[in-house]
Amino acid sequence: MKKNGYTFLTIVDTARIKTGIWNPYYYKENELGYSLSDFVVIQKIETKGNINLSDFAPIEYKNIPTGELLTFSLEDNSVKAGRYSIIGEQALLFGTMRAYLGNVLVTPKAKWLEKESPIFYPINSEFVQIIPNDKLPYFWWSYLKSALFLHQMPTGSGGTRPRVSIENLKQIPVVVPMLEERTKINNCLIELAEQSWRNYILCRNIIKKNNLCSN
Repeated sequence: MKKNGYTFLTIVDTARIKTGIWNPYYYKENELGYSLSDFVVIQKIETKGNINLSDFAPIEYKNIPTGELLTFSLEDNSVKAGRYSIIGEQALLFGTMRAYLGNVLVTPKAKWLEKESPIFYPINSEFVQIIPNDKLPYFWWSYLKSALFLHQMPTGSGGTRPRVSIENLKQIPVVVPMLEERTKINNCLIELAEQSWRNYILCRNIIKKNNLCSN
């Protein structure tokens, strides 16, 4: 091909040509080829239990604050008896409805809430449980909330309240630091999480006491 008096020659190695695929997110794949499923197991929350198993009301998206707070709102259980999805301590949950909003949480340990183990949390919104292979839930909490991850999120399907499927989540490209660095980040965050939850319970108890006194 000639342009402006120059000749360009292209040599194509046919062995390196990839066959066509129907994947609108293919362009987002990273050079290393890692996806979320290489690091975590993603599953539905299958366990059902009676709401009376928990001191707390079911967790919903509205309980998760915006920003990078490690805590979320825990409301007293005032729900009538019924069966809900139930999750235990230190479970990493990811909200699949409007997933690009980053509704992510890790359930606190019982002792952080001045409770005895085991403790159970009912769920009333659309979450999946993410189980990290490296057992570092707080690192993955921070990563799943990051712009780096959320910008890779497909829109999902479902009209005005689009949902992302487990299969979509599994295929999202990820770029994360080595295990040693991930461990350092996780250890730092878990210390902050414990202190944040203890402060949360302290403030909660003070508010309850003052409300009772005012009555």
